[in-house]
Amino acid sequence: MSYIVGVDGGASKTIALIATESGKIVGRGRSESSNYQNVGAGSAGEAIRLAVESALNTAHLTRKDLAIAVVALAGIDSSKDITEARRFTRLANIAAQSFVTHDSVSALYAATQGKPGIIVNSGTGSFAAGINASGKYARAGGWGYLIGDEGSAFDIGRMALALSFKMLDGRVKPSRLQNVIRKHFHVSSLEDALTSVYPAKVDDIARIAPIVARLASTDSTCRRILDSAGLELGELACVIARKLDMTQGTFPIVTTGGGFKSGRYLVRSFSARIKRECPRAAISILRTEPARGALMLASHKLHEHKRYLANKMANLNGVVHRA
Repeated sequence: MSYIVGVDGGASKTIALIATESGKIVGRGRSESSNYQNVGAGSAGEAIRLAVESALNTAHLTRKDLAIAVVALAGIDSSKDITEARRFTRLANIAAQSFVTHDSVSALYAATQGKPGIIVNSGTGSFAAGINASGKYARAGGWGYLIGDEGSAFDIGRMALALSFKMLDGRVKPSRLQNVIRKHFHVSSLEDALTSVYPAKVDDIARIAPIVARLASTDSTCRRILDSAGLELGELACVIARKLDMTQGTFPIVTTGGGFKSGRYLVRSFSARIKRECPRAAISILRTEPARGALMLASHKLHEHKRYLANKMANLNGVVHRA
């Protein structure tokens, strides 16, 4: 029996799922980040390998059992990125054939199974992607923490830090956020937190987002941060709807990622922004993990490969004659 593997590689973790040809999941593995923009190509490839190896162990299989792998990765936005991702995925040697795609594609497929709809992700980073009735695909956001990822957990954490230091300057009215940030970094004065902030990784800053969420019910600064994040995520959804000429249609907008667990203030502004432009859109939460989308794509690749082999055999049979 041939098995397939779907990998979802993000900024905070990498998940691998192994399934039979019929789609029954038999193995699951997890490792660290495989966003090569954050951790480097070598570490990204190793994270992919370790996640698949862990899944193989739980399934009691070996790499030779894996026919097709689809690896969906964050941080592959340019042709150069895709070339690099193909290289380190190939070196990871996880299956007989491996394919690479952007993580928005697998997340979208997990949400809609190829039907019209939009997915909005707010994890460590953020993006939106959609597909319309004609099969046209569009994506927005996801340009990385330096120039994008608005509404993400990183963005929420960065805004919290920025406002805390503005409070220290006296440029912003003080709130509880300032002291909570200080305690988060285990320092007696906020200035001393800088020695931890500037060497911090992207996911370290993203871990501040739950602090903002917890304070929001009693801290107006935190509420403003979450309102702003929700508006940014709503705008991502709306720009996809405009690109795909869907704004007046009935379609699902599916949310995923830990950022959407930040509470009602983010969700409220997100929903309000969408309803102004896409009044008939139905907003829901992704009920399956994005790695399942990569697994579905791997299943399609396997069936395509089998059809190719069958056609090739039929052509050979046409030139082989009985003696």
